Amino acid sequence: MGLFTKSKPKQDKASDGKNVLDMVKEPKSAKPVVLKENTGRAHMVLKNHHLSEKTNALAQTGRYVFVVAKSANKIEVKKAVESVYEVHVAAVNMVNVQGKARRQGRSRGFTSDWKKAVVTLKTGERIAALSEGV
Repeated sequence: MGLFTKSKPKQDKASDGKNVLDMVKEPKSAKPVVLKENTGRAHMVLKNHHLSEKTNALAQTGRYVFVVAKSANKIEVKKAVESVYEVHVAAVNMVNVQGKARRQGRSRGFTSDWKKAVVTLKTGERIAALSEGV
């Protein structure tokens, strides 16, 4: 029965008379953290990046799709994308997406309506974090 036998704790080879502070390595010269400027209302405008097969194909051509706030307009979306991702936006197209009808047994309801923004970047620019997807 291994649970009831008492054994002495094993000592690490690294702790043979060494001080704990000697074992901690100093971090190599870390790069200074660069903080982004205040992005303002961007977190209220951009909800998230919309992922699908179609949006992944669009991302290859420099067009990215975002779910945005219902009250957002093209100018706000352009400023938000430029401040958060540090790119230059060429055009913004907006689409109001209607919710789909869904059923659960006899009950019938609808999914929420939402607004979609298709953002076209200037040629040669990419958003690296969003280019890889599904």
